[in-house]
Amino acid sequence: MSELDDADVRLELERLRELVGPCEQSYVDLRQDLLAARDVAKGSEASAGALRGQVAQLHVELARARQDQDHFQRMVSNRAQSVLGRVSRSIRTRFF
Repeated sequence: MSELDDADVRLELERLRELVGPCEQSYVDLRQDLLAARDVAKGSEASAGALRGQVAQLHVELARARQDQDHFQRMVSNRAQSVLGRVSRSIRTRFF
């Protein structure tokens, strides 16, 4: 009679497993996979944030470089106009 009881118990366990789904170890494995995926996603988000910070810093540096370039070009242009003005005045006074 105990053999029939064992067989009935096994059949009932199989039936319940089909109803419930995978075994408990499968849920543990899935949970570990989920946590590992979450950790990878957090690491990726942190890396993306660091890269966004670097991009913002480069934008600021580029804007400063452009301002410096504009200032330098204005200085050179003003200096050239000043020198040309002096040369022009000097030539006019000598020949006219």
